[in-house]
Amino acid sequence: MAVFIALLDDDPADRKQSERLLSRERDARVNSGEVIYYDSYGSEDALLPFFMKYDLFLIDVTGTTRDGMMVAVDLLRRGAEGRIVLYYDKIDYRAKYGDEEGISFIPKPLWQRDFARLVDLAAYTHEHKTPRIELKGEKETAYVTKDEIMYAVDCGYYTAVALTGDRSFHVLGDIYTFSASLSSEEFIFITKKSIINMNHAVSTGSMSFKMTDGAVMKYSIFDKKAITGRYAAFARTKKENT
Repeated sequence: MAVFIALLDDDPADRKQSERLLSRERDARVNSGEVIYYDSYGSEDALLPFFMKYDLFLIDVTGTTRDGMMVAVDLLRRGAEGRIVLYYDKIDYRAKYGDEEGISFIPKPLWQRDFARLVDLAAYTHEHKTPRIELKGEKETAYVTKDEIMYAVDCGYYTAVALTGDRSFHVLGDIYTFSASLSSEEFIFITKKSIINMNHAVSTGSMSFKMTDGAVMKYSIFDKKAITGRYAAFARTKKENT
């Protein structure tokens, strides 16, 4: 199992010490098959574009008008699913704000045994999180569930992905690279340049699917038998499981 940890601390010395201890914990678990990825940030702005991928946040911010608790609450409001731990010395967050659901507290300094427990907490959180797919654009990155993806179309150097909620995202790379992260049980290529999530097909035409957002996704008559057969099997399985 791989876990992802974000370290946000605006004190460079404390941040470096935490990095060293996380590195030791990562190395200690290599032989057990556990993989630990961590990213270190000195500011909230640097973390925000990537926050959805993390299983655990270790946060202490004291040098700006927004302290660690303000950052933590904002992450929760934005939909962060990773566990948030405020570690502190200058600001006792629990004493200042009281307990907050979804946030834990631990005083500095932290020792190696503390990081062992934190990694275990990250692993537990990872197991119980909703899996998300990373969409990398030219300047932005999004993390979405498979159910949020309705269909995708290859546009050359990028793939246009239609998402629920009247959203879209341009993913760098061709559609075959993009499709590698999708389940073949729910997603099907209907042309060489288009793929649909069969859960979002609300009706079928002679050679097309009408999607939940009203888009009509067409396919060739030469592929009709294979595509309609695949969709019929999917619909039967879905009905049996509901």
